[in-house]
Amino acid sequence: MGELMFSLLLWIGDNSQHDIFLKLPNISQVEPQNMCRQYTRGNSYQCDPEKLIGFYDKADTIFLNLDFTAETLNEQSQLLHELIHFVQWENMSPSENYCLGEVEAEAYRLQNRWRAQHNLKPVSDEFTLMMLAASCED
Repeated sequence: MGELMFSLLLWIGDNSQHDIFLKLPNISQVEPQNMCRQYTRGNSYQCDPEKLIGFYDKADTIFLNLDFTAETLNEQSQLLHELIHFVQWENMSPSENYCLGEVEAEAYRLQNRWRAQHNLKPVSDEFTLMMLAASCED
């Protein structure tokens, strides 16, 4: 999977303003319930394990479902999305003020661009992405 992650990082570097770091995050594949516990820091009642596919924990680890194989373009697209978050966090300064809506909107836009290049349907529509980013406006 390292080769795939490296090529996806290069794609992110070519398609965004972010510097890419040629280090790879850790990948941890866990059961959906355990992933929800990690994602919500123990408040798993706030998490639907059927909908949570993966997440980046800001500590160099991407969590993915146990059944993730990276064999399909859809799964590669999911990995790309989490790698985008990895790159975003690596590019942020500790004092930088950021909004999760903007971070997520950028990740979905890049993911949609990659999916279009691979003849896949977008994962999110532009209106939804606009609303995510708008949630950040004061």
